[in-house]
Amino acid sequence: MNRHTGINACAVLALALALPGVTLAAEAPQPAPSGQQELELGEVLVRGIRTKPTRDPQKIVNWLKLLVGQFRYQGYVQLPSDGGKPGPRLLVKGLADCTAFGLAPGVQCTIKVIWPEEHGPNGEDIPGGVSTLSPAMVQYGLDVDRLGIRYLQVDNRGHGDYGQGYLVNNTLTTVTPCVDIKGNCQRISEITARPDGKVVDMQIDIEQDQARLVRYKFVLQRQGAVPEGAISGG
Repeated sequence: MNRHTGINACAVLALALALPGVTLAAEAPQPAPSGQQELELGEVLVRGIRTKPTRDPQKIVNWLKLLVGQFRYQGYVQLPSDGGKPGPRLLVKGLADCTAFGLAPGVQCTIKVIWPEEHGPNGEDIPGGVSTLSPAMVQYGLDVDRLGIRYLQVDNRGHGDYGQGYLVNNTLTTVTPCVDIKGNCQRISEITARPDGKVVDMQIDIEQDQARLVRYKFVLQRQGAVPEGAISGG
């Protein structure tokens, strides 16, 4: 899928993400996000620890505001180990432009993130070896029914990853099946927006059979002032 097709696919899905109760279609059926049943009991699981998520819609909206603006990416991609030795750590660079949209409300980011390519010993693709995030789109939206945050990411191959997450303090945690890795594979994402709005920390682990394959460690530095009232409802 070329650049324009990927961007258009994500734009079409923007309205669906913004509307409460709308279910997005996927390439394959997705199981319920981890923690959804626990929410009904008043708790969710975050890294194996039961804790209470934020249920105040205004606090969730205030957190979403911290994602609006322009950011510069730094950090690294930690590739799989080889023969017990740590895999290469690839330094990343990139930009994100995030704007508010919809009535729910939501945030939509156009991102371009790259790192040096790394392949297997025979030139084969390996998890995390090549960036699929230049360009890509990510959306976050308030789920007014479950008082959580729904998200959607579409990469430059047209692969979509989406699910339901819950906010604990200033950290959004999501656990979803891997899109392009077979077997018992999960994508565990933790996004922490610091209260001053200047930095957003992201850690995304790809785990297969409870062993980590790849870690994406991103630090987003805000470019410019923190916007006030960027999303309606603040």
